[in-house]
Order: sequence, then C-alpha cells, then structure tokens
Amino acid sequence: MDGSPRFSVSVGVFVLMIAVPAVATERASAKFVFTHLNTDNSAGIHNNLYIFVLGLLMSQYTLTGYDASAHMTEETKNADKNGPIGIISAISISIVVGWGYILGITFAVKEIPYLLSPDNEAGGYAIAEVFYLAFKSRYGSGVGGIVCLGIVAVAIYFCGMSSVTSNSR
Repeated sequence: MDGSPRFSVSVGVFVLMIAVPAVATERASAKFVFTHLNTDNSAGIHNNLYIFVLGLLMSQYTLTGYDASAHMTEETKNADKNGPIGIISAISISIVVGWGYILGITFAVKEIPYLLSPDNEAGGYAIAEVFYLAFKSRYGSGVGGIVCLGIVAVAIYFCGMSSVTSNSR
C-alpha cells in the first residue's frame, strides 16, 4: 500500500489546523481555550473532571494508529527495528498533529451552547457548525465549511479502513 491516503489525510489536517482559525473573524482567547470547561449545556453534566475525561474520548482514533502499527509489524521488513519506530512515530505524530488540530478548532469556537443547539445551521453537529460559521463570517457563505467537513469525512473513512486492516491481522 502506498502512502497516498496517509499523505492526503495529513495535508487535510494541516489545512484545517491553519485555515479554520485563520478564516474565523472572531477567535477565542487563550484563557478561554485553556481554562474553560463547558457546563452551560442541556446534558446536565456539571462536574469539570467528568467533562475533562469525556474530552479525552477525542483521542480514540489515534489509538488505531499505534495499534495498527503493532499488528502490522510482523509483515514488515526488519520488523525488530521498524516496528518500534512505526509505533513511536504514530504516537508522536498523533500527539503533535492532534494537539494542533484541537487547538486550531478550539480557537475558532465562539459560543459553545449555540454549537450544541439543534436549532443552528448544522442541527447541533458542533464541528460542522464551527466550520460553517468560520467561513460564513468571513465570506458570507458556509461552503468552505462544508468542504472542511469533507476533509474530516475522508480522514474518518481512511481511519475506518485502517481499523479494518488492523483487525484483520
């Protein structure tokens, strides 16, 4: 398998990391990004520790990265050296790129309760609403946000394919 899906997903994530906060006309402050935990929702969750732990679920797809590397190690050349390099690389890249992506998206967030509202343009789908509002506020149209959501959909598709490949081993 060539590296084209991996390359296209990486480019897509870097585009989102830079484009979404750059396009957004209003950005959250660093204090908001690093210290605010949303308790203003209708879910009834008011425990900050529990909200933090739920936020860790965002990393579920990154687990596939090093798990797939571990399962595929026996099929690689020089597995004794290349296997650990693949696993450590997957973890390192996931940390750096994932952190950058989440920071970029979080800086573009304006009003959390509105993002979660089923009455918004995206019907309560928060990430779609972040993308949509960023482009709509700058250009008057949310089409760029829909394209960004397509990038996420492609990344999820390739992650699913990686999961299937890993689980078949």
